[in-house]
Amino acid sequence: MTESAVFPEHVFDALGARPIMHSDPIGGAVRMVEKQPDGGPITMLTLGASRLATDSGESVELAVEVVDGQQGAARVALAIVCDDLAMNRRVPPVGTPWRNSEPFLRGTEISAILVTPSRWGAKFDEVRSGKGDLMGHVRTLRLLTDAEAAFVASNGWERLCEKAGSVDALLDVTRESVVVSGGVPDNAPVFLTKLHGEHPPRWVTFTGANLQSVTGLESEQYMDDASNHEVWSTGSFLGRYPWVGGFIRAARPGQTALFSDDSGEYVIEDD
Repeated sequence: MTESAVFPEHVFDALGARPIMHSDPIGGAVRMVEKQPDGGPITMLTLGASRLATDSGESVELAVEVVDGQQGAARVALAIVCDDLAMNRRVPPVGTPWRNSEPFLRGTEISAILVTPSRWGAKFDEVRSGKGDLMGHVRTLRLLTDAEAAFVASNGWERLCEKAGSVDALLDVTRESVVVSGGVPDNAPVFLTKLHGEHPPRWVTFTGANLQSVTGLESEQYMDDASNHEVWSTGSFLGRYPWVGGFIRAARPGQTALFSDDSGEYVIEDD
């Protein structure tokens, strides 16, 4: 087996199922292969993503499990990650949700993508040469609601599967979220200015990874001075300003809440 054939042969042989080639490539260069394995869901794989250069030097193909009739949803997710691979030269990290501010599948709540190990183990996940050398991976993408992604960020993928009842319960992209609401992960840091020692938050932003808070009294010069900034835990922030809790429990990435007082009422200012 030549090095250039390792990934195509792995994709074609994967799961012991006949490959069904889809005619419409992603970005003109990456093909999509459908597998219908015994004892498992329909799985859509890329063929050619491994040729995209990455800063880490890693080579990956991508996979998405879907229920029958939702192959188009898999294509959308694969295209999103392939575009990121091509433009930003980065491999999606395992276990860290990528969260969008709005659903990317029309008519669904799906707005996040998570890479996890597959149900099939190393035989599927690892791409090896004929000599057994590790050449790269097949990364399995999970399509999640924002609330599910927030839950994973705080509790992990396995806990989400337990809450859903099974991995298969998370395949249908038209499902209602298996966890309630969105919200900021409990371990998200809060970046704020020292003026919070004297004045309450006015604008609080959830970036998807952290909270950022300003009082509205900071000048541009003040903000440019790193010594005027602090990092708190979400718990400490809520302890000091409990009335921001409503926003923190429901926040979606990219949202900014404007607080006019300490009543807990706020207005969303989407980026």
